[in-house]
Amino acid sequence: MSDEVRVIIEAVSRPGLSAERVRQIVAEHPEILAELEVAEPGRLLVSGAEALGHDPGDDAPFRATVFDPVGNRGLELSGTLDRLDATEVRPTAARPEPSRQELAEAAAVLRADPAFPAGGDVVVYRPMPPLADLDNPDGTTTRRPTLGLYTPGDPTGLRHRIVAVDTHARTVDWTPAGINVQMHHDCEDSVPEEVDALTDRGGPDQVRVRVVRGEQELWNLIVVRPRASSPQDGVGSGVELRNVRHKGRLLLRQAHLPILNVEYEEGTTFRDDVSFETRFSATGSDPVGWGWRLCTSAPRTIIERPGTDAGNFQGVAFHHDGEQLRIVSELAAGWYRYASDWRLGDDGTIRPRFGFAATRNPMTCKVHRHHAYWRFDFDVEGAENDVVEQIDESGSIIREPVAIVRETSRRRRHPALYWQVRDKSSGRGLQLHPGPFDGTADAFGISDLWFLRHHPGELYDGDPDPRNRAMLSRFVNGESINGANVVIWYAGHYYHDQAHPQPHQGELIGPELIPIP
Repeated sequence: MSDEVRVIIEAVSRPGLSAERVRQIVAEHPEILAELEVAEPGRLLVSGAEALGHDPGDDAPFRATVFDPVGNRGLELSGTLDRLDATEVRPTAARPEPSRQELAEAAAVLRADPAFPAGGDVVVYRPMPPLADLDNPDGTTTRRPTLGLYTPGDPTGLRHRIVAVDTHARTVDWTPAGINVQMHHDCEDSVPEEVDALTDRGGPDQVRVRVVRGEQELWNLIVVRPRASSPQDGVGSGVELRNVRHKGRLLLRQAHLPILNVEYEEGTTFRDDVSFETRFSATGSDPVGWGWRLCTSAPRTIIERPGTDAGNFQGVAFHHDGEQLRIVSELAAGWYRYASDWRLGDDGTIRPRFGFAATRNPMTCKVHRHHAYWRFDFDVEGAENDVVEQIDESGSIIREPVAIVRETSRRRRHPALYWQVRDKSSGRGLQLHPGPFDGTADAFGISDLWFLRHHPGELYDGDPDPRNRAMLSRFVNGESINGANVVIWYAGHYYHDQAHPQPHQGELIGPELIPIP
């Protein structure tokens, strides 16, 4: 029997409603347009409506957002797929990140402004924060995407400026309130790509991936691109895995990273977009069209090639090195660049990884700490009947697991060594081992793990905190997780001090999930 490894990729549809179908629903419901005081649905920004729950069918619940960028107001639509005529509508304070089209329009307004600096070396890029909305005297707000200008040839030494653009009024605010708008120093090395260069060339939202060695199927799973990742009414979750099976056995229903935030020692905080795909280097073929590449050599994100922000590919790349399948994409949140990375070992080990970098900017030289929150929906051999256990350092040769029977949160601290989720009947499951560089939570990070009972609406916290902290403890209400459908949130914390780099700086963080046979 041949030991040749084949990686088979095929496009698959996803349950739910496309963004265009949501737009049609809006057009068919005049009360929605009236609520937003909009006559033309074409100007609205709409999300797709993913079907919620396990194995969603034709009657699955859904949730979508509709946003008017001119009025700067949004609505949440919810209901069931079989009763679209009964769709419920309620206001939402959620504000979507600027789209690629919105950024391109803002860049055109900026370049046409008389104050736009002269010179062929000016770069217009995505900064942080992504928005600088304006409060008006009548209580309304004006949506204003921000843009950064990198001016290396400025005779005064000015390197970076951040402006706010009102695309509707076609005006530029060169000194938006609350933003440090002029900086004379550079952090990082690579020059950012222009906003116009970040065109999405389409391609499927998700694929089925199979890894076959000889005649044996090792892995079978669904992979979702960052741009379509859950929650679609949030800011995505990087490369998302669904229905993960190893050698035919179901391990995870869903695995993704819905929350990513950062805190600077001087007080600035951000909640970062985990859906905006950017370019990296990947050589190979595209078996299902643009956005999905099967590589003949290891792909390289900005982590592996820190000197450039350019690349030949945008989407999700796959590469099998003989022992494991790597699934990776590069993401952009302003000047930050992130590697959303999964390693699936032939032996059943799952290694979630997340990497941190940035292009030239005025901010990341300052001491700060990133916090990445993975969400693992464990369905070991089925949705129900799972148990969570903690294994402590006890000094004995045989370590006895201690069951966690109610929802709770935990810090990674002695005597805890690792945790595991097992199916009560078969005993099979996965151990969750902390990564060596994952750190422990500070006050901003709140905690390291949350053990929860599964609920379809708890895909992320909704970002309700004014300082962008992960408010996952709002889901902890004492429910039983003994013999239940279990979800674990796992946080990794990355400390960045450019003046005093840590030994692990530049490494990927993330835990290791080891199979229990």
